[in-house]
Amino acid sequence: MAPTQTAPEWTADELAELAELKAKNEVLPEDAPRGLLSVRLSILTEDTTSPARQELDLRRHAVREGIRVVGVARDLGVSATKKAPWERKELGDWLNNRIPEFDLILFWKLDRFIRRISDLHEVIKWCEKFGKNLVSLNDTLDLSSPMAQAMVTFIAAVAEIEAANTRTRVSSHWEYTKQQDQWRIGKPSFGYKTARANGKLRLVQDSKRARVVRYMHAAAMRGVPANKIAKVLDRAKVPTYSNRKWNNQQVLRILRNPAVKGIRTEGGTKSTAYNSKPVLDKKGQEISVTDEPILTAEEFEQVQAALATRAKNKRHHEKNRRPTRFLGVVKHETCTNNINETNSYKTLSTGEEREYRYLRCPQCRKPGFVIPDPEHTYSALTQAVFEELGDYEVIRREYARGDENRRERKRLEESIAYYMTGLEPGGRFDKAGFIREKAESTLDALMADLAKIDPESTKDRWVYQSTGKTYRQHWEAGGVEAMEQDLLSAGITFELGRDAGGEVVGKLLIPHDVKKKLIKMGDNWS
Repeated sequence: MAPTQTAPEWTADELAELAELKAKNEVLPEDAPRGLLSVRLSILTEDTTSPARQELDLRRHAVREGIRVVGVARDLGVSATKKAPWERKELGDWLNNRIPEFDLILFWKLDRFIRRISDLHEVIKWCEKFGKNLVSLNDTLDLSSPMAQAMVTFIAAVAEIEAANTRTRVSSHWEYTKQQDQWRIGKPSFGYKTARANGKLRLVQDSKRARVVRYMHAAAMRGVPANKIAKVLDRAKVPTYSNRKWNNQQVLRILRNPAVKGIRTEGGTKSTAYNSKPVLDKKGQEISVTDEPILTAEEFEQVQAALATRAKNKRHHEKNRRPTRFLGVVKHETCTNNINETNSYKTLSTGEEREYRYLRCPQCRKPGFVIPDPEHTYSALTQAVFEELGDYEVIRREYARGDENRRERKRLEESIAYYMTGLEPGGRFDKAGFIREKAESTLDALMADLAKIDPESTKDRWVYQSTGKTYRQHWEAGGVEAMEQDLLSAGITFELGRDAGGEVVGKLLIPHDVKKKLIKMGDNWS
């Protein structure tokens, strides 16, 4: 495999050596141990071991040890403390779906592969189950005995302590940095950029983006909804940070962020619901990191009041909200976007409030695509699914190891060679009478036993077995949730549209390889 496009640049010398090592790898025998290389890096700096160096070191080791490299799992910009090996994009695919293709995992150092002891225990159990081994270039690893596994756990404990120390250092650095009136770390909020003045790195206005923020502020003060502000920005082709389309959440996030005043803030991540808070100095004052704020403190408070008033005037019926059923399955035929379930409320003359639920395509407006009876649609979908797929057999994928049959085949081949040599002229069985007859009889029996061994059964492989029930039975027992999960994993959709007479019609779209996609893969990780 060639280096991926996401990897840092390889030098000409490195690429030349890579090609040479690949050529040596190609001539290794087919029965050589098959190795998967795992290359991981959190952040690339001058002090880290580059992915290119990691891979070349691993390939050199593989050539020396006669290990045939069958693939490279490169996970760059991935933290081993945040993502376990089976959760990473490339390595996870090998560990979950391509298990029969390799015999061992080769990595540069244990902390390049794993950093949490709990993850290591899980990987050791997985290796025992599937007959795999771990090989570290710069650590002595061996999973052959409980004592050896204890040593591996000790090494992992050291790596986890090291990771904890790193977090402590980073946290300490931030605690110091956030009290300074200059910009030291992080990405400025929308509308600002960094510039150096009087020896200090401070924030200054990014003229184009600052103008966008001021437009948002003026529009919000006039009572313009956030979704309409987003539409205007999209029509004007104003770029966002993420180069995606504008939406109401992005607009509200910018206007509600105190950092728009040019002050130091903390929080504001997805895990904190993007709720940024000002950082205060020892006197309890906000810390300014710019000399030219986009919004003044007074303007910021005014727009918060305007946004709060608009939000207060909206109806909120959180207790009656429910997630859209079959989300990702039910789509609009015209634009192929997901159809969502929503609700509206009407106050009757008696003062009673009645709730109405309906399905609609959020992307299609004026007149839009609306279906007033969600339950009828869901019923039509489930009926169509039962008719088309209900009688399919539920198949489960299991992993079968071939090591036992490999050992038996090797024993039989060695025994056959022994008797064939003995029956040759001058051999130990080259005698007339009982001894020769007995040897020939034994040889025939051995060859018959060898013929009974299916060559495929000597390989580690996936085996597909019936569960003894149909999908109709599976869905009747598991309910809507089980059907939703299966339809999504199989890529089955139910497209809704209108015929020439304006009637709503649904069409169930089933991939040609649906039986393969419906197979139950199982989960090998606890």
